[in-house]
Amino acid sequence: MKKLCLVLCILIPMFSLMSCNIPGNTEPTVDIVATQVAKLLTEAPTDTQPAPHDTVTPTNTQTDTPPENTPTATVTVTVTPTETQNPDDPAQQLGAPAWTEDFNGSSSSWDFDSYQATFKVNNGALNLTANASANWHSWYVSSPKLKNAYIEATIHMPNCSGFDRMGLAVRSSSDGQDFYFMGITCDGQWGFFRMEPDVNIIKISDYKPAEPLNSGTNIPHRVGIWMSGSSFTFYIDGKQVGSASDSTLSSAGFIGFLIAHTNTPGFTVLVDKLQYWNVP
Repeated sequence: MKKLCLVLCILIPMFSLMSCNIPGNTEPTVDIVATQVAKLLTEAPTDTQPAPHDTVTPTNTQTDTPPENTPTATVTVTVTPTETQNPDDPAQQLGAPAWTEDFNGSSSSWDFDSYQATFKVNNGALNLTANASANWHSWYVSSPKLKNAYIEATIHMPNCSGFDRMGLAVRSSSDGQDFYFMGITCDGQWGFFRMEPDVNIIKISDYKPAEPLNSGTNIPHRVGIWMSGSSFTFYIDGKQVGSASDSTLSSAGFIGFLIAHTNTPGFTVLVDKLQYWNVP
C-alpha cells in the first residue's frame, strides 16, 4: 500500500501538501536548499526474486572414430581470455545480486507525477525529471528496507550542466523525512549527505570531483553504496571514490532516488537498473 508525503508549509489533512519558504537568487549550496517535495512509497516486500540464468554446457551425444589408417586432423583451439576481475568492484566480487529492478515494464509502482517532478518508467528506464523550480528537490523511496548491503544503480544524465544533480537514497525512515543520499552532479562530483526533518540537509562528505566521471555524465555510470553499520563506502563504475562514517540512521530503511536542477529546467536522469547484494 502506497503512502504519499509531500513536503510543503501549509498542512492540509492526511496525504496533503505543506509549503515552505523559497530562497531568493542566492547560488544554492548543499546546505542552502529550496522548497522540497517528497514522495514515500512503502510496499510489502515480496518473496519473488529474479529467476537465475542457468548456463548449460553442451555435451556431445556421439563420438566419431576416424577410419583406420586415416590421418586425424589437428584442431587448433583458441582460448579467449576471461575478463580481468577488479578486486575493488563489489558487483564482481559479491556474485549474483539478491534483488534487481530493471524497469522493463510499461508501468511501475515508481510512477509519480507532480508540478515539480515526474518519475516515470519508459523505454526500459526509470525517468526522473525535475519539472519546474530550480533547486526544488524531489525524492522517492520504496521497499526493500536495507541496513547492511551493497546497493547500486546504473544512471545516465544525458542533458544537464553544472550543479544539476541526482541522489541515491538509502536507510529512509517510514515517513520519508530522514535518509542518507549519495549525490552525483552533472559536472562530475559526488558527495554524501543526510536529510533531516524540515528539509535540513547535513553535509557528511562535501561534493568533490570523481575520476570515473571524467568521461562525462552523458554516458551511463554505475553508482554504488556499501553500507555496514555506521560505515559507508562509495563506488562509481566499480572504483572506490571515498568513504564516510555516520551512526545517526542505524536501522534498516527504504531506498530510492532524489533529483534537483540548478542549470537545466526539465533535467532528466535515466535509471537503467537498481540492484542490491547482501554483504558479510
